[in-house]
Amino acid sequence: MIRASILFIALASLATTTACGKKDGDKGGGGAAKAAGPTKLPALNLAIEVPGDVELGDAVMGKGHMLTGADIGAMQVEIAEKPQTLDEAKSDADMYSPKNVKADKLADGWALSFDNTGGAGANYFVEVRRDIDGKTYKCTTTQGDKDRAATVLAACKTLKKG
Repeated sequence: MIRASILFIALASLATTTACGKKDGDKGGGGAAKAAGPTKLPALNLAIEVPGDVELGDAVMGKGHMLTGADIGAMQVEIAEKPQTLDEAKSDADMYSPKNVKADKLADGWALSFDNTGGAGANYFVEVRRDIDGKTYKCTTTQGDKDRAATVLAACKTLKKG
């Protein structure tokens, strides 16, 4: 869990730097640019409402997608190979000495967000689990920007069959 989180933070930082440095019209590193309307997630047959220009790529781990953009930094949507309860996720979060923990039950899952301060400064964590059409999906981000984390949390709640 810790190694996966560290890997995701490093990749999210790199993707955020790359996404923020793009100019309008740039296609970037091989991903598809977002069209108007919901962003389609073809590997998952889902759609998600994400603001701004978004680059869509393959998930870092698992089956799904990594999305990057100026408004979201980097986020990942993938199949949850090991579905987890909200209580289990809160227990896992304890290793980060979380502050400002917010846990919400959703009609088809749950959402957890918290922050902490580490060696590199503030970190904001978002993890959302959704059960859609018989499968469990996770939508996550870990980053250093509070507003982007809030945007990702709102986007994850819009995940739907697409």
